[in-house]
Amino acid sequence: MNEPGIEICGGAGGIAVALDALDVAAPALRAVAADLADSAADLALVLADPALVAAALVAPGRTACTGADLLAVAGPSGLLGTSLHLRVLAGTVAAAAELYRAGESGARQAVEGVDRTAGLVLGIAVPTVVLPVSAAAVLGAAAVRTRPSPVWLGAYVGSVIGVVRELPSRAGPRVDRVLGEHPWLLEHSVAGAEGLVVGLGLGFPPLGLYLADRADRAGLRYPPRTQAEAVSVVTAAGGGHVLDESGFEVEVRAHPVSTAGWRPPRGVSDLVAADGPVSGGDHVRVTGIPLTDGRYAWVVDVPGTQTFSPRPGTNPWDQTSNQLLEAHERTLTMTAVTAALSDARARTGRGATGVADPVLLGGHSQGGITAAALAADPVFRAQHPGLSHVVTTGAPIGGVPVPEGVSVLSLEHVQDLVPALDGTRNPDRAGWVTVRRDLRGDLPGDLRRLPDAVPTATGAHSRRLYESTGALVDERTATDPSLLRWREGAGDFLDAPVDALPAAGARPVVVDYEVRRVRPGG
Repeated sequence: MNEPGIEICGGAGGIAVALDALDVAAPALRAVAADLADSAADLALVLADPALVAAALVAPGRTACTGADLLAVAGPSGLLGTSLHLRVLAGTVAAAAELYRAGESGARQAVEGVDRTAGLVLGIAVPTVVLPVSAAAVLGAAAVRTRPSPVWLGAYVGSVIGVVRELPSRAGPRVDRVLGEHPWLLEHSVAGAEGLVVGLGLGFPPLGLYLADRADRAGLRYPPRTQAEAVSVVTAAGGGHVLDESGFEVEVRAHPVSTAGWRPPRGVSDLVAADGPVSGGDHVRVTGIPLTDGRYAWVVDVPGTQTFSPRPGTNPWDQTSNQLLEAHERTLTMTAVTAALSDARARTGRGATGVADPVLLGGHSQGGITAAALAADPVFRAQHPGLSHVVTTGAPIGGVPVPEGVSVLSLEHVQDLVPALDGTRNPDRAGWVTVRRDLRGDLPGDLRRLPDAVPTATGAHSRRLYESTGALVDERTATDPSLLRWREGAGDFLDAPVDALPAAGARPVVVDYEVRRVRPGG
């Protein structure tokens, strides 16, 4: 059930579940058809029964009526006809499911082809726009260097950065509003990232040679064929100076939080709120909720991006981690969250290997990407086999291979550009519910007065707005089958008793973890 401004996809009420039901229905209809055909044959054999033949000699009229009745039940207008009808229906149901999947796949491939071509054209065009700005620097450096290198290519890249830095003061607000009003522009631009990278190399051949060289050294395919491969090539182009955290390790420090006055989360709005009962703000917060059977339900809140510097520094919630996550590589932030949860569980004696306490991972923006990446990470799942739920807001996770056994709830705003950064929509499947909210004309009065309110793209990314969307989800849960099924599965995290201690001596556990990226021995 979709209310104005809210679109709910996937989950128990999603198309994938309906197609799965059709897959089950088709063979079931065939089985019933076969049973009816067998029954029709059995009735037909009765007509040849010697006793019935003998009865015809004594009472031919009544026997004839009986035979006619048997034929009516077993024949074309009875069991046999119904059996044939069900066989045709089974074939139609199976064909409908296959045709829908084929049509969806064909449409998706067509859109991907258009996106890739658009990216290619844009990539070729960009150097023509930027080169006049940096021509002198590039030609001067090229005169003394005969092969591509980060030093002289830096003049070109630097000119691009210079143009980008001017956008906020000149065209930034206008671009922000245009993207908010037409979010599909960015979605399709990002979806063609592989075409864009190839186009940049074609438009400026020295850059193409450099990208090919860096990709070869990193064991990557060039030209890239997918969006993830394109991101990996860009990451490798950093040459160890930017967007690369190799040579670093992670340091995690625990800061226990008082639970005096603490209250357990009661709904999605509590799970996604910036100041909710399980939010750690700029830290990783691990919350252990005692259950009635002696177990703990663990809620892990992962922070979002805190700095956009492309150079890896001590704060790991940065652009380097963003880039690596989009390339589907393991980050030090993932290592830190894994260690933080292990430490918090050990404080309750629930940290032994194989103890499958339920775990929910959540986060906004980069925090959501990290949460989804951890759910897809076999190392994390081996250490925490009870992982069952992921909740994200404003996070591009459609391409993350989250296993079928993990229930995902994704909140996205139509005007928010961040969820579109991976260039793909979230899958429609039984265990993945996506709530998309169109913010135009759908804001409460107090939020409309915010200086960064929609329809700007950056305003739509506001965590406060996502908290209000979480509240709408809580209101819709009782009437939407997908949200209702998700809520029933999340009971361990949202239905904890308030007044009674579930187990002797059990208390909630809340620990904030400070995470730093450091050099070994530094």
